[in-house]
Amino acid sequence: MRKALNVTLIALMGVALVGCKDKNSTSTEVVDASKKEQALEKVMTPYVHHAVIPVYEGMADAAMDLAEDMGKILKAAMENPASEDSLLIHNACTHWTESRMYWERSEAWLYGPADYEGIDPHIDSWPFDKTGFDDVIADAAAMETYAHALETNATLDEEEYGLLGFHALEYVLFEQGKAHKLSDFTVQQWTFMAVVANDLRNQAILLEACWRGMTNISSAKQALLTSAGLNTAAARYSTNGFGGYMTNPGEGRTFVTYEGAAAQLVEGCIDIANEVGNIKIGTACFASADNEADRNYIESPYSLHSIRDFRDNIVSVDYACYGAKQGDANLMDYIAQVDKKAAENLREAIDKSYKAIEAIPEPFYENAQGEAAQKAVAVVGTDLVNALNAVHKALTGIEYEIEEEE
Repeated sequence: MRKALNVTLIALMGVALVGCKDKNSTSTEVVDASKKEQALEKVMTPYVHHAVIPVYEGMADAAMDLAEDMGKILKAAMENPASEDSLLIHNACTHWTESRMYWERSEAWLYGPADYEGIDPHIDSWPFDKTGFDDVIADAAAMETYAHALETNATLDEEEYGLLGFHALEYVLFEQGKAHKLSDFTVQQWTFMAVVANDLRNQAILLEACWRGMTNISSAKQALLTSAGLNTAAARYSTNGFGGYMTNPGEGRTFVTYEGAAAQLVEGCIDIANEVGNIKIGTACFASADNEADRNYIESPYSLHSIRDFRDNIVSVDYACYGAKQGDANLMDYIAQVDKKAAENLREAIDKSYKAIEAIPEPFYENAQGEAAQKAVAVVGTDLVNALNAVHKALTGIEYEIEEEE
């Protein structure tokens, strides 16, 4: 989906901006660099441990509940395929919504494991591929494979783009924001979606494990990752996970300096602000009448959660820059000292982004080309992106170039 700047480049940037000095540099500059590192060191631990990890933990916990719900739905459908009951599905909708909220609130830090392990496209590809879904259900051999995957907790192939993750489950759980009935889908369809729910659960746990460290998650989660064959992926990171790379930089490590880690933090924010404004909202907003693909580029259309998704993405930017826990040291404490105007502009841009997004009526697919959506594109895709880039420049001395999606 989106691409983050390679961490090795961040590490090198840290060397260039902080670790080196030319023959004309003064001792004062060295001291200032040291003070900068000390200030940013105070930022990274609360960022990782009070924002990133709790959000991923909440996502994983809710995804575990969702997978359990889907197992109950499948069992009920097998017992009575014609049931008009929707209570079990309503429960699943609640846990889908909870896990989805945490996921959207994590998208300012889609760099690292979400990128390296391919988790982002694996669980959040859209639009849902209904034709592919129907083809799978009609394929007896494929369904036998998925039934076996349900028994073994096998990891699904991420190349099944559009059939996995949040939006596949959204399709069977929601209709116009309301819960479906059991009889709305067949046992085969519920079987496939039970497998998808397990796969989503496992990927969510993997995110937590990769950031926190495999041995720092619960034994139940460790067992699920092991049975899914994902324990080796989690073990690729240090004992304290990718989060440990950000809180403990140094020579020969993923991040050389705290400035490099902080720069990655801001770049993640810029990437998601650009995506929300110019892609998630902007693609459908400015689609031509004959461009059906762009006009249907609507995230979370079945649950009617599009506006919530956009807002929660801005929450992730807020958490990253200002902290998720009141009283924590945060990046903007430092930025306010070196560029007060940049700090003030960012707070204003975030607040305006909330208001602009909330002004778009739901369902988004009926209002994607309205005046409110057009304003949100400008406020989020231009004003917020520019404000974040000013913060990046205040932090590093350079502007960040957004990479185009492939």
